[in-house]
Amino acid sequence: MTQGKPQPRIALHVASGGLSRQETLDLVRRAEELGYESVWAGESWGFDSFTTLAWLAGQTTRIGIGTHIATIFSRTPAMTAQSAASLDWISGGRLTLGLGTSGPIVVENWHGQRWEQPLQRTREFIEIVRLALSGQRVDYDGRIFNLRGFRLRDEPPRSELPVMLASIGPRNVELTGELAEGWLPIFLRMDALPEMRSLLATGAARSGRDASAIEIAPAMLAAASERAPDEARGMARAHVAFYAGGMGTFYNRMLQRFGWTEEAERISAEWARPNREGRPAAAAAVTDEMLDSTSAVGSPTHARERLEAAYDAGVTLPVLMFPFGADVVLMRDTLEALAPSRW
Repeated sequence: MTQGKPQPRIALHVASGGLSRQETLDLVRRAEELGYESVWAGESWGFDSFTTLAWLAGQTTRIGIGTHIATIFSRTPAMTAQSAASLDWISGGRLTLGLGTSGPIVVENWHGQRWEQPLQRTREFIEIVRLALSGQRVDYDGRIFNLRGFRLRDEPPRSELPVMLASIGPRNVELTGELAEGWLPIFLRMDALPEMRSLLATGAARSGRDASAIEIAPAMLAAASERAPDEARGMARAHVAFYAGGMGTFYNRMLQRFGWTEEAERISAEWARPNREGRPAAAAAVTDEMLDSTSAVGSPTHARERLEAAYDAGVTLPVLMFPFGADVVLMRDTLEALAPSRW
């Protein structure tokens, strides 16, 4: 960033485990002091995002909060609207509602739900949540959900809560452009962003929306270490390998669509070896190009350069996500090195 430009917008993802409650709170409070725009909490198969964010919102004052992501196969749209209204009230209107399907393995093997009609479910889910938060009576006839006769009992603080979608496949990215205020991709290849923005624009055109106003907020692995930059990059390689090799074909196919077919296939093959023997090789198959095109890891200077490249590509709000294995020291170092107030 050159002198005279405004402070960059950067967000922080906090994992549901790995740190003590006090360490997590200290990290988020420090992020607020350093000018980070928002803190986002995921859930996958750990602590849920709404409860975590309610706790954090009660102990911060300015930093925005976002669900990253609240999964639509694990709860009803009405319950999601209730939780979102509650959390927006608790936080004083600081919530962004990040929604997504998660992946088939989590949906079927953890939540016990059938992975079916994800696009239609996403569409109906968002429409119902918005209808409920508007204060109107929720009479809704869909292919999946049919609701009648109720309205949200308590008046929500905001009738138009910003909704963002985590989407991967082309049709789901188009749906994001059609329905959501923002896009929450993961492992986004930055030089593929023009193509992805075209998909968002196609969707936005269907509903007469301004595609240029859609927030582009990719989850970027972030680990900035002056002491051990190679170790930080190694953690990020292992993190990508877990998603590409251990989470079925969902994320693997995404990497292939980004042009990393050979690498993704090798990761999958190595990961499948018995007794976890192939996991180091799977991580090694994550190339420097893959890391530097999707993440901000290595030395503080290099990590910051990758963030600048993301902005240049069209990212509007990078969401920094610590790789598996990062300890609290590395997290603090990263938080300080990439702080918006120090650009």
